Amino acid sequence: MFKLREGEKVLLIRQRHPIILKLKIFPFVLVFVAVILIALVLPFISLDEPEWMSLIFEYTGSFNILFYLLFTSFLTLFLFWQCIFVVVVSYFFDCWIITNQRTIHTELRGLFSRYVSSIYHDRIQDVSVDVKGILPTYLNYGNLQVQTAGKFREFVFYDIPDPYKVKTILIDIQRKGRIKNIS
Repeated sequence: MFKLREGEKVLLIRQRHPIILKLKIFPFVLVFVAVILIALVLPFISLDEPEWMSLIFEYTGSFNILFYLLFTSFLTLFLFWQCIFVVVVSYFFDCWIITNQRTIHTELRGLFSRYVSSIYHDRIQDVSVDVKGILPTYLNYGNLQVQTAGKFREFVFYDIPDPYKVKTILIDIQRKGRIKNIS
């Protein structure tokens, strides 16, 4: 994925708060459960074949709408399972790594597309925390914006736990680096 440089040590690794994963998966789980319930109830419902369907499928033999609905519901389950898989994999592969020299951001943008960027701590100009809402305030997670003087002007840690602690760590590392440069 990436290599640490000589003398570089990992100080902190952050991922999004676990509640973010649960909030992203929740709608998929609701639909998943609804489709399963429909698939379980369908065999007990008597469905008559519509007249227009018998005209379309007259050459293929008897058409049972129940089998069509079951097939469609299981296909939907398969697609939702894939969506849940992508959300979970993305959650676990997106992280921010803080070392004593730089901050590294890895992000999975697709199943076969990854984005990795890093900034050196001596280029940091400003660090700010953004915690908005009742849930983020109560669970202590939010966004941390790092302003830099480089090509990427803003480096954002999205929905990380304890952003104030991370801000303190980044500022401390930056100060120690400035003191070393002055000495």
